[in-house]
Amino acid sequence: MAKRQRPDEQEFELVPHTRIREAIGDRTRQSVNEAPQFRVQKMVIADGLVAFRNQLKQSGTEPLPTYNDILIKLVAATLPDFPRLNAWHSPAGLKLLKDINIGFAVDTEEGVLLPTVLNADRKSLAEIAAETAELVDLARRGRLRATLQMGAGFTISNIGPIGMDIFDAIISPPQTGILAIGSIIPQPVAVAGEVVVCSTVWLSLTMDHRSVDGADGARFVAKLAEAIAEAPAILTA
Repeated sequence: MAKRQRPDEQEFELVPHTRIREAIGDRTRQSVNEAPQFRVQKMVIADGLVAFRNQLKQSGTEPLPTYNDILIKLVAATLPDFPRLNAWHSPAGLKLLKDINIGFAVDTEEGVLLPTVLNADRKSLAEIAAETAELVDLARRGRLRATLQMGAGFTISNIGPIGMDIFDAIISPPQTGILAIGSIIPQPVAVAGEVVVCSTVWLSLTMDHRSVDGADGARFVAKLAEAIAEAPAILTA
C-alpha cells in the first residue's frame, strides 16, 4: 500500500521573492503596523469626467489623457485646501509639504510601483499625460529609477480599469493619505427626485489617524467629488 501523503506535503513550484516584492512587503507591513489607518468612502457621479474625456477624444488630443491623468490633476487642484493630506508624518511632527507631488500606482510584472508626478498642480493636463505615459513605460520595462518614485506627498491607486467597483489601499509611509479609485460604471441614481442612469465611481480615502481626522477626509472627498462633476469647467478654465 502506497504511503499516504500528508496534507501539508504538497507539490509546488517555488517562486523566489524579488527585491521589489520584498520592498512592497516591508513597506506595507510598516504602514499597517505603525499607522492607525481608517477610511471614508463615497460614490461620486462622474458624468462630467466622462464627458470631458470624450471631448478630448473627439478633438484628437495627443497624447490622450487617461482618466488617471485627469484625476491626478483634479487631486492636485484639491489638495492645497487640505494640507494635512499633503504631508509626511514624522516623530517630531507633521511635515506639511509646500509642493504638490502626486504618486500613482502602476501594476507591473514585478509588483506595484509608485512613480511620482512632481508639481502636479503647476503642470497642464497635457504635460501630466506625457509624463505619466513615460513613467508607466519605464516601470513596465523595469527601468524606473528610485529617484522617480520619491517625493510624493499623496498617492492615488486606480484599479478601476481592471473592473473593481470599490477597494481600499494601504498608505505609503510617511504619507498621511492614499485615494483608491474604482471603476467608472453606469448606475441608477436619484437626481432631483427622479431616478436616472449616471456614470459613477467609488472613491475610498485611507488616512493616518495620527495626522488626519475623519471630518478632514470627508471634506476632501466631498470637494474632489465636486471637482469631478465640474471637470470640463475646471480643466478648460
